[in-house]
Amino acid sequence: MSAIAGDPVRFDRMAGIFTPAVPHTAPSDTAVLLVSPWGFEDMPVRRFYREIAEALAARGIASLRFDLPGTGDSAEVATDIALDGWLSAIADAAREAGRLSGASKILLLGHGLGATLALLAETRVANLTGIALLAPVTSGRIYARETGLWWKMIAADLGLGPDYTENGTLTIAGMTMPETIAASIRKLRDADLKLSRPLAVLAVCRQGRDSDGALADALATDGATVTRLPYDGFDGLVVNPLISKTPAQLVDRIAEWARSVAPAEAPTAAPEAASTLPLAGEGYRESGHRFGEGGRLIGTFCQPEGDTRGAPVLLVSTSYDRASAWANSGAATARDLARRGIASLRFDAAGIADSPAKPGDPAQMLYSKSLDRDVALALDELKAMTGKSAVLAGRCSGGYHAFHASVANPRAAGVVVINSYAFVWDESQSVEEALKKVSRPLGDYSKRAMNPETFRRLLRGEVNLKAAGLAILRLVVAKTYNRIEPALGNLSAGNRLKSEIHAAFKALADRGAPVVLAYGRHDPGIEQARMVFGGDLTGLKRYPNTRFVSLGDSDHNVTVPEAQRIVIEEIARVAVEAGAKG
Repeated sequence: MSAIAGDPVRFDRMAGIFTPAVPHTAPSDTAVLLVSPWGFEDMPVRRFYREIAEALAARGIASLRFDLPGTGDSAEVATDIALDGWLSAIADAAREAGRLSGASKILLLGHGLGATLALLAETRVANLTGIALLAPVTSGRIYARETGLWWKMIAADLGLGPDYTENGTLTIAGMTMPETIAASIRKLRDADLKLSRPLAVLAVCRQGRDSDGALADALATDGATVTRLPYDGFDGLVVNPLISKTPAQLVDRIAEWARSVAPAEAPTAAPEAASTLPLAGEGYRESGHRFGEGGRLIGTFCQPEGDTRGAPVLLVSTSYDRASAWANSGAATARDLARRGIASLRFDAAGIADSPAKPGDPAQMLYSKSLDRDVALALDELKAMTGKSAVLAGRCSGGYHAFHASVANPRAAGVVVINSYAFVWDESQSVEEALKKVSRPLGDYSKRAMNPETFRRLLRGEVNLKAAGLAILRLVVAKTYNRIEPALGNLSAGNRLKSEIHAAFKALADRGAPVVLAYGRHDPGIEQARMVFGGDLTGLKRYPNTRFVSLGDSDHNVTVPEAQRIVIEEIARVAVEAGAKG
């Protein structure tokens, strides 16, 4: 049986997904509130939370998962928001979970920092009966240090310098925690993590992390009824959204524990309807939106506060990132466009983040027809909502699917492709292997070789010289082959690929659809563009509707603020141009 999508809700300037119990299951008078972790960890955990919500629903338990103020799809907050603001938000969300479900009791579940916040908010939830703590943060000092080290590794891989990792803030993946909250988190000690009353506690403990077990022991000493589970699969879950694997067995065991402390009994009150009022921010209004077969796709429709102009924009997500995206750039882009009068839709494709998987879809969805299908559905939905053909925009794999959809669908009004590895995908390739083999342009290796940090990494043994050498050799061989390939005609798979790409660009030119290709100067994705259009991209002149835009020295994920600004400017420009054409 396929999972049913939850209902996107908005309350108290926060965004959430409410998942009701599956009809005809044993009812429960207890609802579960899932408290999200913060930063990079939220991206891979998002799908995990959705699968937990689905497992709870199958056992008759409703749940609500939500974004803390200033994160994900919730509204922006003042920079001086205090930790108390987040804890109050958890209490507000708990009340909303009870209101939507009719349940009189609440279980809290948190992962990482979300687990710690749930524990700190315990006294604010009067009807709390239990709490599940998955890999909780027990030392703010250690958490801040580990977050900083994690961000340094990510940033180094992206080619970002110390300006982005050594600025004294609690930052990761382009997201910075409000300093007042960060200061409180840094002061956090295990002695601060207590319960004010006996509760049922599920402690999911990581191997080799004595602090997880020590917290469980302390809570048991204080009178809690503690159930322990090993956190098998923790590293595979949080390492990277691109290769993240959900610990399926743990999902079921968590749901079984919840059922054991939430006996079968009818909810005390009748469920109430979610508010239909949009989330209102500076210059924008946002509403959660379900669409597609059975309403299985979850998205956010963002509208201007005032008059609308130009074509609407479909923001196509990257990889397995949730629609709010890396550095929260999906939400930020939509809201910036709304302030310019441009409406947009961002969404999760089936099996990604908040949208349940569709039976029969491949396990690896990147560059697949199933993802193309969902982009086409979103394009149709946006046309139905606004009455206008939409412009598509996406980065990396999102850029590929945006381009692919713009070529395949005449109703697409234009496209902005950002740092895409490909315009046409060779379906005989394994996505995993292809991504492993992606080589940075030679210019990027030269840039890194002149970077003092590279020498420091060499001395520390952190650079794989053999792998780097092989990558450079592959690039040299590829460049040499490219010089002789034109003489091979259709005997060359590369020539056939080039012909297919040129045909796609010609189709868009014939329709007069504006196209923007935006790349960082050293982005690895630019190599296919150079293969097709020449090293200086002069071949693009054949298509007057297409223009190339440089993102400077920005990284592949467009973390650099100036590059983010350029991307938004280009999306807005194309939307206005496409709208003027009708």
